[in-house]
Amino acid sequence: MLSITQSSRRSFYALIISLALSSCSSLLDPVPLGIIELNKLFTTRDGIIAAVNGSYAPLQALYRGPMQQLTDLASDDGWTWRNELDPDVYIIQANSTYNRDVWETHYLGICRANDVINNIENAADLTDPVLKKAVEGQAKFIRAYYYFNLVRLFGDVPLIVRQIKTRDDAEQPRAATKEIYAQIKKDLSDAETLLPANYSGSFGLEKGRPTAQSASALKALVHLELEEWDQVKIATEGIINKAALPVNYASNFNGTAENSPASFFEVQYGGVASATTSILGQSWSPTSAGGQAAMLPTDNTMNGTGGGLSSGNGIVQAFEPGDLRKTVSLASYDLINFLDVNRAKGSLLYVNKYYNTVDPRGQSTWNYPLIRLSEIILTRAEALNEIGFQADKEAFELLNLVRTKAGLKPLLSSDIGGQEEFRNAIRKERRTELAFEAKRYFDLNRWGILATTIQEQMNLSKRTFPAARSASHPITGKQYFLYPLPATEFINNARLGQQNPGYN
Repeated sequence: MLSITQSSRRSFYALIISLALSSCSSLLDPVPLGIIELNKLFTTRDGIIAAVNGSYAPLQALYRGPMQQLTDLASDDGWTWRNELDPDVYIIQANSTYNRDVWETHYLGICRANDVINNIENAADLTDPVLKKAVEGQAKFIRAYYYFNLVRLFGDVPLIVRQIKTRDDAEQPRAATKEIYAQIKKDLSDAETLLPANYSGSFGLEKGRPTAQSASALKALVHLELEEWDQVKIATEGIINKAALPVNYASNFNGTAENSPASFFEVQYGGVASATTSILGQSWSPTSAGGQAAMLPTDNTMNGTGGGLSSGNGIVQAFEPGDLRKTVSLASYDLINFLDVNRAKGSLLYVNKYYNTVDPRGQSTWNYPLIRLSEIILTRAEALNEIGFQADKEAFELLNLVRTKAGLKPLLSSDIGGQEEFRNAIRKERRTELAFEAKRYFDLNRWGILATTIQEQMNLSKRTFPAARSASHPITGKQYFLYPLPATEFINNARLGQQNPGYN
């Protein structure tokens, strides 16, 4: 597994992890202390904190586009007219760069988290018990987050929880999905105990790091994925009433309410280097404004034209009239339709959620939200309904809390008469509330309806969803699509085992 060998770790720590933080307000204000030798890095407080900071760095690379390609573009929300349409039309192969980049970047983050967890006792001057617990809790939280993504994308993957010192340490067989989830849950339970409820802002305790509530929120999402409804209820019990939803929906994405109590975890952008900024605004903005329009929102008025899966259950039509979130998520900018000049000006919509005209082009400093309060509210509502439908009770209140904030009327039992109707209402609300936040693909997959949903789009272009690449989920039993493990991993790791179904 070349991405996490000793040479990769040494190169990384020489270039990035050797930047430790002095007292500052942000994770992205590093003060260079010079190159730290790898064997000395973990022997000091500053080295350990620099290492845990480095475990977050892969998130910045992942959410500049690679994760969205495998999720938003592969869902019924996004499509592309460009040549890079492999995820859009489900033709990714084992030798594709799409899955390889995501795989390697996740394991790089896991490796760094393991380094912290396995060496924290070696830092002789890390004597502050609050700081020490926070560092360990962060490493376990971020390791759980990375594995949660990997197991949902690839199924069984190597479970590496020890520091990589030799090639043999890295070359591990695929662990069963159940074993991976057991480790994720253990890490998050530990993180709940180790992490503080908030941060003081002192060295190593800067705002923007995951809290105990972050661990509970992520644990709730894990239980949701596995349909462990009672556990979702327990995990969300103490966290949804500790903050209010932002008054302005746009503030979740435009840098004005970053790391607020209504946000449990974010990718921390905001640095001055390209690697610490986001390019989503440029990637998805109009070509006439210097952007790439690399992913467009699905729109049923496209009637299947454009090249990719442009239509069928379009996200444009999913928003109800009067939904305040639509103009935040989508915009036409009143531009000429470059895909069809015969259509009216302003007829082509773009993803507007991260469009940034304040920062330099392609260097947005706005954070990217990974777990927001509204998602956890809807998560609890979904679980309560699955436990048992109750007309106009708590699940309704939670659903309506999100709806009314979006300017929509509350739904009552006179509108929703039973469990299945409420289930569909929750699914619709999750789609519009969390649009283009790398959520929809995972939702469709865990509900077991990804294939039928995407096939609706494929019908318009006479394509067929690759059903052979789906398998029965080992825990929920739902039909579950899996991406291929990178072909290079089978060359580098003779112990990896079999490829996912449908890619041989």
